[in-house]
Amino acid sequence: MLQLLSLTLAYDDTRFFGSVMFTDPDQPDDKPATVLIDHAEEPPWFHLTNVDPDSQDPAVSAMVEADRITRFLLRYTPERIGRTPADFPQP
Repeated sequence: MLQLLSLTLAYDDTRFFGSVMFTDPDQPDDKPATVLIDHAEEPPWFHLTNVDPDSQDPAVSAMVEADRITRFLLRYTPERIGRTPADFPQP
């Protein structure tokens, strides 16, 4: 289970970027997992990149959590990136 360590997002009128860092409480000496978030021009309106080149699979727990957090934030603040709530349907 991952624990959120840091979340940073920066917005301008229509774009955003940021990062999410996670730590694993079961492995406290491991390097934190870091996922970069960048704007995309099509749904889901963002792109995730794990800084660990061996962990790009969307099923990696850090990628799953970063996706969940980003979707949550964009669902409640779509106007920050020039979108509307209709661009973020509820699952």
